[in-house]
Amino acid sequence: MSERDGYQPGVPCWIAAVHDDPEAAVGFYTELFGWEVEDVTQAGLTARYFVCKLRGRDVAAVGGPLSEGAPPAPAWRTYIWVDSADNTVAKVTDAGGSVVIEPFDLLDASRIAIVADTAGAEFGVWQPSAHKGAQLVNESGAWAMSQLNTSNTEGAKASYSAVFGWETDTF
Repeated sequence: MSERDGYQPGVPCWIAAVHDDPEAAVGFYTELFGWEVEDVTQAGLTARYFVCKLRGRDVAAVGGPLSEGAPPAPAWRTYIWVDSADNTVAKVTDAGGSVVIEPFDLLDASRIAIVADTAGAEFGVWQPSAHKGAQLVNESGAWAMSQLNTSNTEGAKASYSAVFGWETDTF
């Protein structure tokens, strides 16, 4: 098993899907992956937020409906663990990226922001509070990998290196 209780800065740590019909999406993914679901929607909000679990451990989230700053169609978003969401947003813009959603506190789970790299690929930054990211990874029914598809490979290499210190390999 691949159980986790946190990540190092710069490591992808969480995934969340944004959907117009989050209840239907939750039904689909629970059937597909055998997930259990916890509704953690805050009282008084119209947007729903569900934490998906496998064997009682957090593996992903599904939220919606789509709102301002959301992708134009349902999509999965990868979040990267950071020490400071605010400082990372500044690094992203310094590297030529842009801010989609300014840093904000997501319930008591984390401080997050949605940003885009130089080619417009969106990702999230996750400054943990109570929630330490996916608790189960790299096994059947759990998240194992995120992939960036871009037409600007060299730009992506430079910007992710500047923001997170990542190195790349060609294969």
